[in-house]
This record gives sequence, C-alpha cells and structure tokens, in this order.
Amino acid sequence: MTATPTGSKTEDGALRLLRVFPIDQQELWKLLTEPAETDRWIGPWSGDPASGSVELTLNAEEGRPAMEMRLIDCDASTHRLVVESSPQDGEVWRLQLQVLSDPEGSLLEFVMPNLEPTQAGSIGPGWELYLDRLLAAAAGQDPEAIRFDPDYYPALRDYYELLFKP
Repeated sequence: MTATPTGSKTEDGALRLLRVFPIDQQELWKLLTEPAETDRWIGPWSGDPASGSVELTLNAEEGRPAMEMRLIDCDASTHRLVVESSPQDGEVWRLQLQVLSDPEGSLLEFVMPNLEPTQAGSIGPGWELYLDRLLAAAAGQDPEAIRFDPDYYPALRDYYELLFKP
C-alpha cells in the first residue's frame, strides 16, 4: 500500500513530520530511547549514553548499517531528544524529536533542520517510513510489514522533491 506523504517544510527550510500515537508520552518516550524498544521499529542501539554517543543499527536498511548517534539533548522530563549523526562523509544530520501530550495519547514532532533540497526525495520518504514503523510498534502492529520500496520510495519521492525545490 502506497504511503501518504505528511511532511512539511518549515520557514527555515527544515523537514517537519508529525504523528499522533495511541499511547501516553512516557510510553512513546520509551519507544524512542530504550534499546529494546527502538529495536522494534528502527533498530537497537548500544553504548553508554553518558559518554555522549551511542551506536544505532538500522534494522530496516539493507545490510543493517550502524551509525554513531551523538546525544545533544535527551531530557526525559520534557520528552525532548536531539541527536546528530554523520551517515556520509562530512555530512551532519541533526534530528530533533519532541513528545507532546495529545487528546488521543501523544504527539511526536520530528524536525530535521538544514535538509539539502537534493536529498529531500529520499530522506523525506525514509523518515516517513521510520515514523510509520514507530506508529505500528506503538499500536501493537508489526513494523516489519512496512516496506520502503515501493510504498515509500519511489512513491513519495516527487512530493518531497517538489516540497524542497529551491
């Protein structure tokens, strides 16, 4: 089933995605920060967060690549998580996640500042995929049933290329 694009471009050029979850803020926070829980939708992480970084293994990617995630802000009291990673040489991705209260449970705001317009056609669909996998995990469904190709990419490529067209 082809996914529906939900992303928007902020005034300062960031990618912004929102998802409403049928669980409370604390349960969603666990899905975002505990290794056994992240394994359900994006992949497990290892290492000591007190060191300032952990290694995340992406379980929906071909070859299950691992990437270092630098912890910029991880505040359980405000449900705010900010990480940086360098998936390619010289490139830095900053990911900002905020869990908010919502009448239906909780709301996740995902923001990726400084998204290069030339990469929007693949990165936008990729984050749609991972957030839908997170939603499936929160709803007790199987995240593995959600596939990138062809439901997210190339299906959502044109939407994101147009959205971030300079």
